[in-house]
Amino acid sequence: MRLVTRPASCPRPSLAILCCWLLLSLQPAVATSQVSQPVTLLLAGNQGSYDYTKALMIAALEAADYQVVVINIGEDIPMSRMEVMLLRGDISLFFLGQTDARNQRYLPIEIGMTDGLVGQRILFIPPGQQARYDAIHSLKDLREAGMTAGLGEAWADVAIWAANDLPYATISGDWKRLYGMLAAGNRHIDYLPRGAQEMTREWLLHPELAVEQRLLLNYAQDHILYVSPEKPELHALLLPVMQQAFDTGLIRDLVRTHYHAVFEPPINLDQRRVLELQLPDQAQ
Repeated sequence: MRLVTRPASCPRPSLAILCCWLLLSLQPAVATSQVSQPVTLLLAGNQGSYDYTKALMIAALEAADYQVVVINIGEDIPMSRMEVMLLRGDISLFFLGQTDARNQRYLPIEIGMTDGLVGQRILFIPPGQQARYDAIHSLKDLREAGMTAGLGEAWADVAIWAANDLPYATISGDWKRLYGMLAAGNRHIDYLPRGAQEMTREWLLHPELAVEQRLLLNYAQDHILYVSPEKPELHALLLPVMQQAFDTGLIRDLVRTHYHAVFEPPINLDQRRVLELQLPDQAQ
């Protein structure tokens, strides 16, 4: 009988070792496949909001190792139409003030997208009206002055102004008509509140209006990210991505870079008299 022996230098590989080798060899291929499929975003909005939304989404996704393709669907689209487009999936996502109705209609990601700037409201007023506001030192003064805010019907501000017993009037459809109504001086509105980051661009576009110089109406509510209900996979992908962007300070840093003009004239955010507004659940 002939005895055949295996050389000691060539042990038989175990099944466990073979499995480990197979898994390790497949990992790069899986990772490459995931990264090679970019996240496509359909975005719209006015120039200021579009630029910031695009910059934030690209930065947040790239920080999470995703490639991004952004398609501009359009600019200066009325908000009422934007919300319809979001519902239908014509746009992927949009930053909006949080309301119960929007939470049910769209897929929310409840993380502040402007580091609180949108809740710091600066007022557009008609030229020559600054003296009326110089006498206001408290929310009580503003309430008793009887001046009426002009608001878009779908704005989160509506519930906040109501909770603070501040007079307001709303319009449906294209809220941008409020600029002309305020400038006309005969449409029963006295001021138009805008987020500090919005005012950095808008005061240049509306020379027919004045920026109120002293007051800051502040409430602790930010715009959040709403994803189209037609894109649940995108919503699931963005939940951890946007949480990481918040936790790492990416959102805060981008806001300070993109909206540095909030600390410059005529906004001067850190030099204003702050009037704190309660949120609806705080006022109950």
